Amino acid sequence: MTAYQLPDGRQITGALTVKFGQQARGTGRWIEQPAAKYECLVCETTEQVIGAEAVTRFTHTIRTSHPATCPGHPTSTTTRKAA
Repeated sequence: MTAYQLPDGRQITGALTVKFGQQARGTGRWIEQPAAKYECLVCETTEQVIGAEAVTRFTHTIRTSHPATCPGHPTSTTTRKAA
């Protein structure tokens, strides 16, 4: 799989999905925990986290942390293994 080409030359290389979860009214307890998932269209890797703090950290860093380790990303320091 490769990045999705846009008409203006840019590429979509991944998709970030965030579920905000649900808290019980008045108690602050989580009925459903927040979750985030990043799917890379270049290397076909999926990374996911669960929990409010983890989701916050993940969404703030995934744009820089994944390309640095993605074997198919042009700025990666790793090399892609031959198939």
